[in-house]
Amino acid sequence: MLLRPLTFHAPRTILEAAQLQATLEEARILAGGTFLLNSLKLMKRKGSKTPSHVISLRKIDELKGIEIKGDKMLIKAMTIINDLYDSPLLTHNTDILRKVCKNISTNPIRNMATVGGNLTCRYTWTEMGSVMVALEADMHFIGQDGKEEVVSAENFFKNAAKTEKIFSHVSIPINKDAKVAYTRVKKSANVDIPLLAVCIKTTFKDKRFTNTRVSVNNGTSFAQRDHKLEDFLNTQTVHDKIEFEALDHLDTEIYDKRSDDYKKHMFRISIKNALLEIIAK
Repeated sequence: MLLRPLTFHAPRTILEAAQLQATLEEARILAGGTFLLNSLKLMKRKGSKTPSHVISLRKIDELKGIEIKGDKMLIKAMTIINDLYDSPLLTHNTDILRKVCKNISTNPIRNMATVGGNLTCRYTWTEMGSVMVALEADMHFIGQDGKEEVVSAENFFKNAAKTEKIFSHVSIPINKDAKVAYTRVKKSANVDIPLLAVCIKTTFKDKRFTNTRVSVNNGTSFAQRDHKLEDFLNTQTVHDKIEFEALDHLDTEIYDKRSDDYKKHMFRISIKNALLEIIAK
C-alpha cells in the first residue's frame, strides 16, 4: 500500500529534531516505527490524509542509552525495549521494568520498539505508562529553543500524553526499600496487548504500608492513580486477608469505565495478586 509522497528527515541532534517538529506542518515523529508505520497504513486505508513529513530520531545518539545519575535512573527515549530488558542497571524498584518489557508484544517488536515510542504514542493501552506513574518518574522534553521541560509521568498522562516537544528521557528515583508489583491481563489469546494493568509500589515500615502508589491502566483511559485505594493501604499493616479488604476500597470509576463483568473481575484478581506479590517480597 503506497502512501502519498512525504519528506523524510533524519536530524542528528535533539535540538534539530525539535526545531523541525515546531516548524514543519503535518509532521510525525518516527522512533522505532512499530506504532507509526501501522498508523500510516491505517490512515491510508481509511482515506485519511497522511503526514507530509516524517522526522526520524534514529540518528540522534544523545537519545540512546541508560545511565545512573545521582539517585536516579535515566532511560533515554530511543532505548530499544530489549536493551532495557537486558540492562544490568535494572535493580531495586526499577527491576520491575524487566517484567514490563517482557510483556510487550513479540521479540521482533521488542528489538525495534523504543521506550519513548511506547510512552508517547498516545495509545491508551501501552505497557509503560502505568509503571512510570507508580515509580514516580519524570518525563523530560526539549523544545525548539533547546530548553528542557520536566513533567511528572502522572501529569503527562493526565494531559492525555500530549506534547509538541521532543521527548528526551525518563528519570526514575531509585528506591532500595520500595516493593513493586506489576500485573496485567492481555486482551485475547491472539492479541497480546493489555486489556488492563495494575502497578503498585509501597514501602513497608514495621509491616505498615507507606508512600503507596497504585497506578491503573484500564485500556480505555491513560494511566491514572487510584487515590482511594492508596489512602486505604496507607492506614494498614500487613495481615491476613488484606488483599481482600483492599477490594472494598477501589475508585470504581476507574475500573468500571467501559468494562464488562469479566474485566471488572480480572481487575480485582490483578489487584489481589499484586498485593500478595508485594507482601511476599
